[in-house]
Amino acid sequence: MQNIEGNIIFEHCPRIMSYASVVGKKEGEGPLKEYFDRIVHDSYFGKDTFEQAESEMMRLAVQGAIEKSGLKPDKGWIACCGDLLNQCVASSFAMRSFGLSYAGVYGACSTMALSMIMASIAVDSGAASGAVCAASSHYCTAERQYRFPLEYGSQRPPTAQWTVTGAGSCLITPTDRQTRRNESSHPQRSTDPSPIPCISACRLGRIIDYNITDQNNMGAAMAPANVKLGTYDNRKNIHRLSYQTMDVFSMLTDCRSSAERFSIHLESER
Repeated sequence: MQNIEGNIIFEHCPRIMSYASVVGKKEGEGPLKEYFDRIVHDSYFGKDTFEQAESEMMRLAVQGAIEKSGLKPDKGWIACCGDLLNQCVASSFAMRSFGLSYAGVYGACSTMALSMIMASIAVDSGAASGAVCAASSHYCTAERQYRFPLEYGSQRPPTAQWTVTGAGSCLITPTDRQTRRNESSHPQRSTDPSPIPCISACRLGRIIDYNITDQNNMGAAMAPANVKLGTYDNRKNIHRLSYQTMDVFSMLTDCRSSAERFSIHLESER
């Protein structure tokens, strides 16, 4: 494993063995509905509070990923999970039943990526024999945490963003320790119709603050950091997603346009 100008290059390219997702009613009506494993129409998920509902979502997502993989995580595994609540209570309570060494991760919208980065470093270095990664959010808990409780009845502006009610999980496992990456190039796309994806490299972002203070438009606050990730090219990364025949440009127009606006702004400053 190497760090080249902020890019962490993995020697053995940890694998994403399986993944699962659980979402709420609104998400189940959106353009990605065919890709979710489970859609639940009850916002409480059969629990007494929205916080308990979010924890149950993550538990179901993690359980689903484990069942898909056919693996049985042992004491050598770790769990890197997080959510948007104080002390990461949703993920903490969700992971109680799995008995894994647990690291709570808080990165807001970067939580899943940060969890996978931490897990990949641990797996590639041999510090862990496998890892569970998961992240969750719930519209009702996020509103109470960051804005106003729904019971308050505050009016939302038409441009306000909507926090996802959902949870996602994946399992990171090591590749054959005898197999090393070709240092002259990144792993090529497999011709296997159902290849196991691997994580060849990662890069941590920097804090870029443009003094965005609108709590209903946090996407604008995050866009500058996405644009200024150095050699990272968001447009090329979106094209990579097209491998799965997903029309990401039409589904991510809001994020794309925000990033493009900041790109133009940054270019004009030079």
